[in-house]
Amino acid sequence: MITLMDFASISLVALLGAAVIVATLGFPRKLVNSTTAAPEKDVVLLFRDDELLDATQDALDAFGHDLQRLSTFLNALAPDFPDLNTNLIETPAWTGQMISTLTSSLQLDVSNLRGTIRFQLRGKIDSLIQPDNQKARQTAALMQDIRSFSPQLVWQQDRDGKVIWTNAAYQSFAEKGKGLIFSDLNIDMQGQLQKQQRVAVTGDSKQWFDVTTIARDSYFIHFANEATSLVRADQDRRDFVQTLGKTFADLSIGLAIFDKERQLAMFNPALLDMTKLPLTFLSARPTIDTVLDRLRELRMMPEPKDYSSWRDQFTAVEAGAKNGTYTENWALPDGQTYRVTGRPHPDGAFAILFEDITAEVSLNRRFRSDIETGQAVLDTLPDAIAVFSGTGTMVVSNSSYSKLWSTQTELLLDHRDIKTEVSVWQENCIASPMWTEMRGFVQRLGGRKPWSENAMLVDGRHLRCHAQPIAGGMTMVRFVIAPPMRPVIQKLTQIDPAILARKG
Repeated sequence: MITLMDFASISLVALLGAAVIVATLGFPRKLVNSTTAAPEKDVVLLFRDDELLDATQDALDAFGHDLQRLSTFLNALAPDFPDLNTNLIETPAWTGQMISTLTSSLQLDVSNLRGTIRFQLRGKIDSLIQPDNQKARQTAALMQDIRSFSPQLVWQQDRDGKVIWTNAAYQSFAEKGKGLIFSDLNIDMQGQLQKQQRVAVTGDSKQWFDVTTIARDSYFIHFANEATSLVRADQDRRDFVQTLGKTFADLSIGLAIFDKERQLAMFNPALLDMTKLPLTFLSARPTIDTVLDRLRELRMMPEPKDYSSWRDQFTAVEAGAKNGTYTENWALPDGQTYRVTGRPHPDGAFAILFEDITAEVSLNRRFRSDIETGQAVLDTLPDAIAVFSGTGTMVVSNSSYSKLWSTQTELLLDHRDIKTEVSVWQENCIASPMWTEMRGFVQRLGGRKPWSENAMLVDGRHLRCHAQPIAGGMTMVRFVIAPPMRPVIQKLTQIDPAILARKG
């Protein structure tokens, strides 16, 4: 039986033992927490053909479980290792080598073994695990790429005009140039937040840039795009327009060009002389309806049969000019004749050309009158006449020729030659070798003398055939109906000397 003294002794021993255990367990925990630092994380990733093969848990925690592409991983490392992407792109075939890069807090080892790229990142990577920091790092990587690869020239200036930041394109351009670039840039915004201007930069060759300036509180940001080709193209266009203007000024044909809005865009001095339209009127860029209406008032258009057809005529001129089918001769009341032609142009524009053909029309009328007069003279002659060219083509014939050879009048306009006509002559005459000679005479080149021969028609009439060379190598063939040949009977009233000699 345990006494009270024994119970007290046992309790005291138990309490002392518990205190020793508690002291023993607590001391090591406090020592570890105060002397041992948190272990550094070891991030390892394996990529092949731009795809993720494997990664440690620390890598997944740092860069996210959706990291599957090598390009995404390199963009995430770009803020701390900006040259890493460039080095891998420039030497994509290196094998068995290691690239080691060290920053203030991170060390990166890269190795390539038979196409498998191993990345090992050591150091303080706790900041990489923060999602907000990852987004900021991606944004910083994007800005770094924009700075390095943007073709635009981008730079930042303070209010005093000092350049405080530039991108790679600006730096490259500044290194190639001589002297200050964009020295003529006007940064007086005049209260505007954005301003655009075209600036010339003179170096080995003159270059033009379209510069957009954005004003901020204490600085300006400039964006420059090269516009040399645009400036040269615009200059070439102006030179071409000036050349066209000089060419149009020397033309004797009146020219009026209307744009897609139907307004007069260009005209030449000949149009003023031909249409008698005032210069002030044409310079006001009237529409085609107004121009045609003014021409009607000046009696520079042909009179219609009725007034209601005026507007229809205007519509026909415009529609025909746009599709290139309008060509009319305007016979004016004063005796002049204009050939008016419409020509389509790109983008809905069209041109109307006025050509004075009064002299041509008069010449054609006179020529036609001379032909009609000559034909009338030939038709009054009783002899059958036909004229052939040097190649044997019939040029003209008269009505007596048609009657003699029973030729239809409507066939006179057809293409007829000496071969066809000789066959007609042979059919209506008794066979004779003279027709072959006639054909050869018409087609013979060089000097010829007049030729004549007799023939007989199938009805018994005698025919006298003449071939006369005329100017231009042509031949005039003339057929004359000869009177019938009757025998001549003479009385034997004279003394025959032979008979007298016989009698003596």
